[in-house]
Amino acid sequence: MFLEMAINFCILFTFSVLSYWPFQNRVRFHFPFPSIHPFLIGLISGITGLVLMGTGVTIADKVIVDGRSAVIVISGIFGGPIAPLISGLIIGVARIFLTGVTSSSVIAGVGTVIGGLVISLFSMKKRMTFRNAQFYFYYFTIQTVFVLAYLMEFSWTAATQIVYFIIFSFLSFFTVLFILRELSIHFTKVGLAEKLSETDFLTGLNNNRMFQKVTESITLNANTPFSLLLLDIDHFKKVNDTYGHPIGDEVLRELASRLRRVTHKYEGIVSRNGGEEFSVILQATEKDIGIEVAEMIRKAVESVLFQTSNGAELNITISVGLSTFPDNGNEMQKLYNQSDIALYHAKNTGRNKVVHIDEIVKTTLQSV
Repeated sequence: MFLEMAINFCILFTFSVLSYWPFQNRVRFHFPFPSIHPFLIGLISGITGLVLMGTGVTIADKVIVDGRSAVIVISGIFGGPIAPLISGLIIGVARIFLTGVTSSSVIAGVGTVIGGLVISLFSMKKRMTFRNAQFYFYYFTIQTVFVLAYLMEFSWTAATQIVYFIIFSFLSFFTVLFILRELSIHFTKVGLAEKLSETDFLTGLNNNRMFQKVTESITLNANTPFSLLLLDIDHFKKVNDTYGHPIGDEVLRELASRLRRVTHKYEGIVSRNGGEEFSVILQATEKDIGIEVAEMIRKAVESVLFQTSNGAELNITISVGLSTFPDNGNEMQKLYNQSDIALYHAKNTGRNKVVHIDEIVKTTLQSV
């Protein structure tokens, strides 16, 4: 009995990992098409239930004890209401025919189908999580105990075997649940660490590292023009010196918010490249549209005063420099340098203005 239960637990654990790991988008390999994940998880758990029944412990005439209830409950954590419904149906129908159609197999099979259905219905109202999965498991275990007691007819031997089943079920389920919860915490921490490494902590925008990563990908795959905007807050040092760095941080956060709002419909990729310098990549955007959006950003900053927590109302302006792929460069370093030149030209010729690198080139040619 103990060997069969150990085998059952190993199968249950393997299923749990396979039904969790490939469906996390935070791992290198994962199944695409998230909309079908609940159906796949239900199918995987159903097949696992068949294997569990095949290696289960026969404790009475055609009465099998295994970890199928744990499988059905765990599938609900990862696959939502659909998974336990599918797995309960597969396992229940298979149970009816596994040892030949008898009254015992029919009762056991129907009980499994009902268990999966009940869990599915309740999880529609209360989503199953690691925190509340135990209550669904308690229900299924109690139901199974009643079915076993009915099929085996009461005796001390039957009672002892039912106690073995309860102990095995609890140890298996809660051990697997603990391991899966730890895996989930691990993935969450890894995801958070990755996000922090690519996100500016103050504004929530892409940081310079993520900017480099995104721009490398864009230039390698670009087959349409796009514009790169670099912008800088005018006289930002004066804001910090006058009001302090905490107020300066508020200004940076508000500017980031305005940049997101203005560029959202253009699918702009906004980054904070350092200090008070920001960048915006406008994909599939030619020169004229790039200049137009840059002007929209400049006006959105200038037209509305920045409200701060100390009650001050600050008149903030920005200078913007931009260049366009591929006319001003076919690699990001070249574009960045061109936008940077345009930005400093804007700052050196009055600030609070937008300058495209072509304007500088045109002026230079005219002066020559």
